[in-house]
Parts: sequence; C-alpha cells; structure tokens
Amino acid sequence: MKTTRALAALRALCALQLRPEVLVPALLEALHTLVPSQRNLFDWTDAQGRLVRYFIEGPVDAEIARLYFTEFHNRREAEAMPRFDTLRSLPAGVRSAEELNHPGFFRSALYNEIWRPQGLHTRLEGVLRSRCGTLLGSLVLYRGPGERPFNPRDEQLLAAVLPAFAAALQAHGVAQADDRHVPSPDAPESLLLTLDGALCHASPGAERLLLLADGGLTPDRLAHPLPVVRVPLMAWLLARLRERAAAGAAEVLAPPPSLVHENGAGQFVASGTLLRARSPGEAPLAQVTLRRLEPHRVALERCLRGLPLTPGQLAVCRGLFEGQTHGQIGQQLGVATATIIDHVRKIHDALDLRSSDELRQLLSQRMAVA
Repeated sequence: MKTTRALAALRALCALQLRPEVLVPALLEALHTLVPSQRNLFDWTDAQGRLVRYFIEGPVDAEIARLYFTEFHNRREAEAMPRFDTLRSLPAGVRSAEELNHPGFFRSALYNEIWRPQGLHTRLEGVLRSRCGTLLGSLVLYRGPGERPFNPRDEQLLAAVLPAFAAALQAHGVAQADDRHVPSPDAPESLLLTLDGALCHASPGAERLLLLADGGLTPDRLAHPLPVVRVPLMAWLLARLRERAAAGAAEVLAPPPSLVHENGAGQFVASGTLLRARSPGEAPLAQVTLRRLEPHRVALERCLRGLPLTPGQLAVCRGLFEGQTHGQIGQQLGVATATIIDHVRKIHDALDLRSSDELRQLLSQRMAVA
C-alpha cells in the first residue's frame, strides 16, 4: 500500500471515536501497512510513566511476562536500556531503534531472557502525549532476527501517525448502544478444563484473550494470575456445564451454553461444551471456546484498506456503504456533488461494479469472511 493511502487509512481509523481499548488493536493491525513489523505493542501509562495496562499482538507467553514484571520492569532492564518509567521525562515523538542497536544490548539478560525467546530483536518506539503534554503511553513496533532493521524513513512514517493516534486516545466516544459487532479476524481460542475449573490444555492465545475479556493485560494480572475459575465469565460457563452434567441424558439435546460479555475492550463470545468420558467412572471435561468481536466500523475500515482506491474514493465508499446520497457525501466532505459523482464512476470502474448496491454487497461479503 502506498504511504499516502496507508496514512489516510490510519487517520480515518483514528477518526471513528472508538474507545481506546478497541482503537488500539485496530490501529496496531493497520500500522503494519505503513511500517511493516513482526508484532506491535501499546502501553498505557499514567502521567508519571507508570505502566497501567498494555495490549500486544499475538500470543502472550505468560511465563516470560511474569519474569519481566517480577525481575526486569523498572529494575534489571536498566542494565540494557532506559527504565520503563523514564518515559515520564521524554517528549512526544519517536525513539530511534539505533538506541538499542549495539553489542551490549544483545548480550544483556533482558534481550536473552525476554526479547529473544519471543522472537524480538529490534524496536521502534513512539511516545504519545496529550495536547497539554500529559503522557498517554508508548507505541512499540518490533522486528525479529534477520528482518530489515528500522531506518530513518520508518521513524518518519511512525512520527506522522502519532498526532492522530494521540488525539483519538483523548477524544474517544462512549460505547454506542447500536454499534453492531462482528467476529474479529483473530482465530477463536480454546481451553480444556475440569468442571471445577482446573486448566488441562489451552490454545496458544487463550490466556491472552481470557485476560482481555476480564479487564485487560496488567502487570499485576500477569505477575499474579487469577485461577481460571475465578474469572466471572468462566465461572458462569462452568456452573452451567456442571448443571448439565448433573442432569445427565435429559440435557443431551440442549444447545451449548454461551455468553456475550462486554467490557472496555469490546465484546467477547464464550461458549462451553460438555465432553463426556467414554470410560465409566471418568469425569467429564469442559471445552470452552472464546472469540473477540469488533465493531462493524472497524471491520469496514479493514475491507476499505484492501481496495485499490485513492483516499478520496475511500471516503466516498464510506458514505455509500452507509446509504448516504451523493449530495450528503459531498456536503460531509466539503466538495461539489459533481465531484462525488465522478468519484463514484471511478470506484465502479476500478472495482468492476455497476452500482452502489453492488459496492455494499462486496464490502459486506468481505467483512463476513475476514
């Protein structure tokens, strides 16, 4: 994707007035189109540079996370790089990857015990502050061993998106009661438990998703994890499955219990299946499937990023998808209706469509299979 299109798409995402916990995953994903990376991270901080919570793409290695927070965070990491809380004294802007590109860092315990086991080798960091200078957090892009090092051009591109991101973190709206949600592109995660809540097996991203569904990733939650049975979402499901096990054959045809849970990070769907033992005397197990949902608006932006259109044409697509007239779109964008009509013609030609109804159908189909 061209730089101008990628920047426009990121700024459009920031203009949706999403709650921060919903905006951050969407922005980290879209950021790959501007500055390619292996995985991205955002740390929310307070004004003094203390870590409040964070979001990282991909599975969380709970053991490595606990090691970092108990031994390295604001402690031993100072042997290799500035302590996390030094963020409080940094201006808004980009911290170059060159700061850590030296043999001493690659020999450090931080790199070899925390970074390297996760496939992380180098990082580019953006410090975000509010309009009045209050620290908001830190945006970090990681690349792995053998990948191209971050360069000054990457730093410029990251710097270009930071103002819109910082503004969006401050100007977010409240949750919309009619904000339709659809499954996110993240794969569903699975857990296998006893009916008492003892965890037997889990898919790689299950613990991370369960933490997000129960308040987010925080230093305390990673350093001192709650037993699965004490997570309210899981407690409810396990209670329903114990009832089903006690009812025996009477509940065989009943649909699996499921629950839609909503918090600041969005909506999560959890469903439970009772797995009965084949051998007499063996206890049944519970299989729980957990999936994150995202606002329909976020899914639409992802689909729009995949279209071979200019930023202006994409803005028109948003209006057409919402059912706006050419005149309404022109008024919203501050251009003449004739300009909108010309954009629509070019959109139809580029996508081989005959009408705006076909455009809406195309976008809906792509969102359904994302």
